[in-house]
Amino acid sequence: MSIARAGLMTGLAGGALDFAAASTIYPLAYPSLTFMRLWQSVAVGVLGKASYDGGAGSALLGIALHFFIALCAGFVFAVVMSRAALFQRLWLVSGAVYGVSMYFFMQKIVLPLSKVGLQHPDAKSLAIGLGIHIFIFGIGSAFVARRYLSQRG
Repeated sequence: MSIARAGLMTGLAGGALDFAAASTIYPLAYPSLTFMRLWQSVAVGVLGKASYDGGAGSALLGIALHFFIALCAGFVFAVVMSRAALFQRLWLVSGAVYGVSMYFFMQKIVLPLSKVGLQHPDAKSLAIGLGIHIFIFGIGSAFVARRYLSQRG
């Protein structure tokens, strides 16, 4: 299996796992947060506050941006895992570190450079975000990357 295919599958899996978790957990934790508003908030990075007036179109843009970032990250992660057998053997640790890294990359680099700006999440949002990124996105992505990379010929 090629590294490109491993990256694609890692990005799609990580994006889908994160999408499902965020779409479920955040509205449960914040009852006034709807599915549409959640994904419109991702599009705020490109559209600014006008995203909230964009209806389903801006929510779809948010989902597309989410998967674009997940795919890019999945490719990078698959390349890194392919270069070091230790990362594949310790895939649980690699995935957890990847999840934490992606969380802080989004919080400290992507968001400040977007129209969202620098944000300081409250304790509940920080715990949810880190939990999703470590246990669902990171470890899930590492499982998929290891599986596809082990199939390489």
